[in-house]
Amino acid sequence: MANEDQDLELDVNDDKNEGKTSGGLGKGKLLIIIGIVLVISLAVAAYFLFFGDDKKTEDTKEEVEVVEKKEPPEYIGFPQPITANLPGASKNRTVQIKMTFMVRGSDSVAEVKKHMPRLKNDVLMLVSQQTADILQTPEGRVELQAKALETVQQTLTELVGKPLVEKVLFVNFVMQ
Repeated sequence: MANEDQDLELDVNDDKNEGKTSGGLGKGKLLIIIGIVLVISLAVAAYFLFFGDDKKTEDTKEEVEVVEKKEPPEYIGFPQPITANLPGASKNRTVQIKMTFMVRGSDSVAEVKKHMPRLKNDVLMLVSQQTADILQTPEGRVELQAKALETVQQTLTELVGKPLVEKVLFVNFVMQ
């Protein structure tokens, strides 16, 4: 009987050792599974982070294509330069400005040419209201250019319903 008790004890010890080894393998398997899940999760997150926003990118591409489909600019010059006498602090001066309008589309070109006498009149009135001291500075010329664009766009909107002119360019500017 003593042998049987000893055998039982040995069997019990063997069961305890097996439990420890299988428990150790279970923890190792658990760590491996957690590691695999973590790697897969990171891969999925990285995919959506870099490639998941395709709809916004496609919308932006479509918007860019719409902007690029503008017609090429065409330039319409005044037939003659605008000449005006301007008062100055020390003396009066004469200014001569040759302008060109930037428009898009042949319909716009035709409309602007059709209303050129009225546009020239309105710009001449604007230039006549300036002083020589202001137009001698680069800032004054840029301000006049902006006011001329505003005046031309207002006139065209009044006559045609659309501003049509995108820019007023000073091709030549002489003050004596």
